[in-house]
Amino acid sequence: MAGVILGFLGSQPAQAEDIKTLAEEVQNPVSDLVRLGFTNGTFFGAGLNDHLSNVFNLQFDTTRKWGDWALLNRLTIPLPYFPATAFEDKTGSLAGLGDIQYTGFLARDESKRRFKLIGGLGPTFILDTATDDRLGTGKWSVGPTLAIVSVPDPWVIGAVVSNIWSFAGDNRRLKVNLFSVQPFLNYNFSNGWYLTSTPLITANWEAEDKRNRWTVPIGGGFGKVVFRGEKRPVNIKLQGFYYLEKQDRAPDWTLQLQFQILFPDKSA
Repeated sequence: MAGVILGFLGSQPAQAEDIKTLAEEVQNPVSDLVRLGFTNGTFFGAGLNDHLSNVFNLQFDTTRKWGDWALLNRLTIPLPYFPATAFEDKTGSLAGLGDIQYTGFLARDESKRRFKLIGGLGPTFILDTATDDRLGTGKWSVGPTLAIVSVPDPWVIGAVVSNIWSFAGDNRRLKVNLFSVQPFLNYNFSNGWYLTSTPLITANWEAEDKRNRWTVPIGGGFGKVVFRGEKRPVNIKLQGFYYLEKQDRAPDWTLQLQFQILFPDKSA
């Protein structure tokens, strides 16, 4: 994986302005850019044994436009892994399919008007698809998601806010009432490189102990949008986050790697 990514980073880009514009589009969660790729999160220092765990998320973003409006579809398929040390009985490691997540945004681009904003609103569904009880919530959940984006060149800034409630599933499992806000701040250079910070802050309103309610990371990283010959452009991003606030036995910090193939035109 590292060799493939280094190969892309070493490739020659197209025109600098095209690369910069594409980087701004990929940082906008409600742009009409079609994306296919993955985000891999490695978590360090969790539990009593400071174990390492990993979540590999397959991600698909598609879009359909009508004038200034667009319907955006985002599908995330998580593939988590936990070592034997993550469990008290230590009977073995665990890997499989987690709870699949779908978000449908109805978005409108107002970036060329007075307030220079892009907005999107729609439902997020979390499906009870985990192959093991320990890999998912055991619930079917849904809730509204709102995205607000501003693109004052060379910045792309904004936030995605949601709250998810469970409505069906295993009655023996805890209810889901999960709030999340993901602010994002990006600074773009002319050659496709950019600085980025996209911490995911969450609050579990069902937590009995308030100390286990909030998860608050701090950190960031960098990324690059590149072309490789005549092939599709790709986006590569690396970030690290330290948790200022977290649940008991949650990891101390995480390293995230994102790789996306981009389809900036309708011939995809």
